[in-house]
Amino acid sequence: MKKILILGLIIGLFVGAQAQSKTTSKSSKPVTSATSTSTTKYTGTGAEIEFEKSYVDFGTLKVGDVKVVTITFKNIGKKPLILDDVISSCDCTTVEWSKEPIMPGQKGTIKARYSAKNVGLISKRLTVLSNANTDRVILQLKGEVK
Repeated sequence: MKKILILGLIIGLFVGAQAQSKTTSKSSKPVTSATSTSTTKYTGTGAEIEFEKSYVDFGTLKVGDVKVVTITFKNIGKKPLILDDVISSCDCTTVEWSKEPIMPGQKGTIKARYSAKNVGLISKRLTVLSNANTDRVILQLKGEVK
């Protein structure tokens, strides 16, 4: 009986591994990283987002300091741009962003408020989700708390 169970388990694992290797990724949209130094180039027919800068350096802060920065972006596409969400990598950073559609050629803003709670290097991310051809952009927040 044990041999039959073990054989069944092995066959099940083999079939499962084969099924996974045949699946293909459905994601065709690129991800733009904040560490990229090149600007986003528009190639599609929809909305497209371009940031003036993809990282913010807070410099040196003290514990208890609050730093507020505004990050500007532009819709370089041909259709209205809508930011679905802006997600912070920690609860020490809160964000506000333009909720209304950004028309082609127009600018919008993301306002990030960082509260320095712990001593050490700051390395936080803001993930911007939108209806743009580049639908996910990661912005980097850096600095040091002393």
